[in-house]
Amino acid sequence: MLRQIIRIDEDKCNGCGICANACHEGAIEIIDGKAKLVREHFCDGFGDCLPGCPTGAITFETREAPEYDEAAVKAAQQAKENAK
Repeated sequence: MLRQIIRIDEDKCNGCGICANACHEGAIEIIDGKAKLVREHFCDGFGDCLPGCPTGAITFETREAPEYDEAAVKAAQQAKENAK
């Protein structure tokens, strides 16, 4: 499906983690010191991660991506809460 989703420019990313913390859906993780969109189907395309990026590494793009899966996001959030 063609939809709006975030794009992370790894060359600009400094690995600060602000975006990963801002992403309530859990779509972004810091891997090897860089932010990565690890769950495309968790990205709702609203861009809560965008304003906090100090380097401007995150932008929007429209491209083929899996449909946003709200049920999977909620299940992952619940599992994380239960693990506490």
